[in-house]
Amino acid sequence: MSSIPRLPDELTVAHVAGIIAASMVVIRLLCPAVITYIMAGQLKDTETASTWTLASASLVSSIWPTLLRTDSARSGGGVRTTIMVACKAIPLLGLMCAIAGVVTPLGLGEEPTALAPRTATFEYVKDDSVYRLGTSPRGKHPLSRLCNGEHLGGSAVVGPCPYSNTEVVYVDNPDRSGFRVELPNGYNTSVPQEPREIFSSGISGSTVSSFFDIEWRQVTRQTSPSFNITELAVGMFRPLDTLTLQDQYRLVEGLIIDAKAGGIGFRNHTVPVALGRGATWEEDILFIEPSTACVNTNLTLDFEMISKSDKISNTVGDLVLTDRGGFSQLNTTLPTLESVDGQTDPDLQQRAYTAAWLNNAVTMLYLNVTNEKNKPVKGMKSFSYLDSAPGKTFPMPVAAYSRERYEGLRLSTEFGNYLRLGAEAPSLSRGALNYSNPFNISKADFTDIPSICAGTTYRDRANISNIYVACGLLRGAPERVDGGDPMLFEKGSKWSSPLYTCASSLRATIKTVHFSVNGTGIAGLNVLRVAPKTYAADGSDAPLWGLEDWGLRLDQFSPIWGLVSPEMAKKPNVTSVRKPHFNLIGTSIEAGLPSLLNLEDTQSDNLAGASFAQTVMNTVFKVVAEASDADTWGVWPTDLKGLGNLSMFRRWQALSQDSALVPQIINLMWTNIAASAVVGTRGVLGEVNSGINPAGPIPVRPIGNRITYDVRYGIPAALLLSWLGVIVVAAVCCSTCCGGGRTGFAELRRRIQQVSVGRVFTTFLHPEESTLTMSAKQWAQENGKRPIMVDAFASNASKLYTGSATLAIRAVEFLNRRAI
Repeated sequence: MSSIPRLPDELTVAHVAGIIAASMVVIRLLCPAVITYIMAGQLKDTETASTWTLASASLVSSIWPTLLRTDSARSGGGVRTTIMVACKAIPLLGLMCAIAGVVTPLGLGEEPTALAPRTATFEYVKDDSVYRLGTSPRGKHPLSRLCNGEHLGGSAVVGPCPYSNTEVVYVDNPDRSGFRVELPNGYNTSVPQEPREIFSSGISGSTVSSFFDIEWRQVTRQTSPSFNITELAVGMFRPLDTLTLQDQYRLVEGLIIDAKAGGIGFRNHTVPVALGRGATWEEDILFIEPSTACVNTNLTLDFEMISKSDKISNTVGDLVLTDRGGFSQLNTTLPTLESVDGQTDPDLQQRAYTAAWLNNAVTMLYLNVTNEKNKPVKGMKSFSYLDSAPGKTFPMPVAAYSRERYEGLRLSTEFGNYLRLGAEAPSLSRGALNYSNPFNISKADFTDIPSICAGTTYRDRANISNIYVACGLLRGAPERVDGGDPMLFEKGSKWSSPLYTCASSLRATIKTVHFSVNGTGIAGLNVLRVAPKTYAADGSDAPLWGLEDWGLRLDQFSPIWGLVSPEMAKKPNVTSVRKPHFNLIGTSIEAGLPSLLNLEDTQSDNLAGASFAQTVMNTVFKVVAEASDADTWGVWPTDLKGLGNLSMFRRWQALSQDSALVPQIINLMWTNIAASAVVGTRGVLGEVNSGINPAGPIPVRPIGNRITYDVRYGIPAALLLSWLGVIVVAAVCCSTCCGGGRTGFAELRRRIQQVSVGRVFTTFLHPEESTLTMSAKQWAQENGKRPIMVDAFASNASKLYTGSATLAIRAVEFLNRRAI
């Protein structure tokens, strides 16, 4: 049986109740004992019969007979067993009652609980963090949109956007030196009402944000000479905070940030008011989240740390590429990517595997580990020989004055970058590199891998099937392999970095977010849990996602998307799909890259929902790339590589050693940047600053208290109740079965009168006037005031003195003689 736990250092109401109960038990014992002590001192040898009766009841029932071991506390001899058991049980039950009265309340507790749902009034809650301080005022910068036309002569030119009345005229120059663009009526950058109605039609009355509720967090104005625009609202970027180490849901101005798995939800934060102790409720929220799959190439980059000198700026020596099965155990069958609907299954795992296979195969050709078809002998099959084995190393070049830092993580769209093809003259890690490169592998042979993996280029149509996928080579944070301090890059230490290929896509989805509020400000608003919204097995109630489809290419415009109603889905130039998720459209291939996020450049327009997610992912694959771009990027405004931030390095190091966890690195990087880039402007109250299209009534559950109990504290009470049950059963049995049915209140009254001290005395002394069966009222009237002197003489205990009614007697002998 579990022991009763001790009281905690901090007392609760239940513990105080137990202490009070214990105090009352002590008082219950102490007060009668003190009173009877005083009463005993007030009694005289001669008192009336009623006085002796009343005093004896109090004296015998007090604790003094037990403490002083008087006659009534001793069983003596000749006592009938049943009577002795009953007499002993009474104080034991009293003790159990005292224990139960003290211990039982200790198990009481209370916890907050949600009460019945009710409607509530919501109001905006301000975020006091840097995210609000870094957010431009809403409503002052209108949405703006720019688009490109056809590529004439290989150059991108101005083009009208869909739904726009912009007229663009291309005029050839008279000298045939090219052409010029004329805008007779100027360039209209506004977003018309028609696309707003179409691509917001599926969110009416809900808390789900639309495409147009996603805005750049920071907005400025600039000129656009190529579009002949003197002032245009455009997005800008400045990193606000680092979230990759928090591993929690965080609420900031306009966003719900999932720093656990990656992703951001769009919500202008509001809370229910006038609910006293707070409330819980749930809302459906639009999330955009990255989805990544990574494949281990089974290759590692291993190196030793060396000291810097005046002649060499790098700190890495003995850099080698180690075959961990990536060469020697390569499946020689060329993988293929099936042509599938990108909205059904992006198949990121197969994309990443294809990229890994191509990366390893081309590297093997460069290192002459194997051969390609028809080389070196015509008719020779690919992989006819294999000059590698698990554990074999291949020295890699290290640039003499490279800014490359192997102490951190690296992610790049440049596959085979460890070979440094086309880079500056290397300072060799050991010996001289003597790779014959018999198949003339160059940097260009690796450049097609991202396109093959992504499957979509800037020349493809912007339709619902051509989803965004970014692919790259990830060099994990190095792990120390010589048994030394895993955090210390000391001279002579040896390290190993795994190489992975990763494919990332982006999707919009709806999740149910469970909120609670208990306090003021955004600090009092909490996310209890986030769960994907569930739908019917046949998907009939899944969201209907729409995309504008004008037959344009991805380098001409970024299409508007969003939740649409079935009626709007039938509109011209709108394609739709009913799915739980919507994979965003776009391309990550260099020629089609949207502007990257940095401190120098602004975005081209102010329509964040069309391109922010893709732009952020392109930034992730760029800012963690090699540091030959350090003049522009360095460690970027935020140290995403873990070069200077030890906590960041430790987190990446833990994730880098497990291929199942590696995708989190990219997902969290994307989330970290995206949180600073955009803000959601819709909440329960509708669109911020306008209140247009508010959500319907949101049921909330106010917080109340629920009584709890720790059953361990109820053990004494349970035992007491079981004893009570036994006693009740015994009483019933005695009333109906025992003693010929004599047990009852009349019999009980007679037995009490038989042991009433005053009545026994008067009946013995005045038998003609007092009996043991006369009523209490009659006895009190006729005998209660008779004076009785009780004395004891050791020499002659049975001698009777008359005159003043003096008595020295043994009650048991008297009762036996009277045959009562």
